[in-house]
Amino acid sequence: METMIQQKQELVRMIESVNDPEILQAVKNLLNESQISEDYKNRMIEGALKSEEDYKAGRVYTREQVIERTSRVLNK
Repeated sequence: METMIQQKQELVRMIESVNDPEILQAVKNLLNESQISEDYKNRMIEGALKSEEDYKAGRVYTREQVIERTSRVLNK
């Protein structure tokens, strides 16, 4: 099994040999999407942890409070 360093070196070699701009753009898009997905995942985890802290600290609204506040905002 290849190590991560070996995998990266092989990818660099492969990318350097590509002369098709569409393939290079596809690789770039794939890598960008991967990073975006990781960032999104991290934000979701952070939000869930904060929500859990809020719940434990009693910083919550009843269903009626949410409906009332939402109605107020929508009716402005």
